[in-house]
Amino acid sequence: MAELAYRLKINFICKYKTKIIPSQVFMKNLQQKLQRLERFLKRDALRIIGIEAVNFFEESFQKQGFTDKHFEKWKKSKRTQKDSVWYGFEYRSRVPLPDNHPKRKGAKSKYVPRKSNPITNYSPAATKRPTLTGKTGDLGNSIEYRVVGNIVQVFSDKPYAKVQNDGGTIKVFGKKSVKLPARKFMGRSQKLEKELKEIIHKEIKNILK
Repeated sequence: MAELAYRLKINFICKYKTKIIPSQVFMKNLQQKLQRLERFLKRDALRIIGIEAVNFFEESFQKQGFTDKHFEKWKKSKRTQKDSVWYGFEYRSRVPLPDNHPKRKGAKSKYVPRKSNPITNYSPAATKRPTLTGKTGDLGNSIEYRVVGNIVQVFSDKPYAKVQNDGGTIKVFGKKSVKLPARKFMGRSQKLEKELKEIIHKEIKNILK
């Protein structure tokens, strides 16, 4: 199954100053701290990186944009734009089309369904729903992480994640080709990497103090 993945490998420079006291107590304490530091870097640091990265990428859906060095807002969905034929689009919804819907542009009479309770693919709720959230928020909720060696991989297993993140062409209902703009929610972020280094350095400092 296709998935969107982003790999994080953060290099840490540990700066620690101490007075050297030639005693068995000091050497024992130092050895214990170094053991704790080794356990932290091999296990806890990777877990912290994964959790923080997932939270950071999930925030893209709340903020409706992505932050690398600066914040870049997503282009709004056509289903929220009143002049688009996709206005209010919701797959298999049965809410009647309003008479002022762009699909009815040029119509001389009010909307009258041809059959009882027909599928209209229109929903008033969809006109207000944030971009890339859908009714369930599956895409944002699909972001997870895994540890492979000393690398943290953050990924989404949704088959449509990559085209939504990077942009591209898709077929609607298997027929009409539609070009989607890139709405980046996962990838390289200077802001994220800076925050991760600050968090890990703080933890290392606490271990060695």
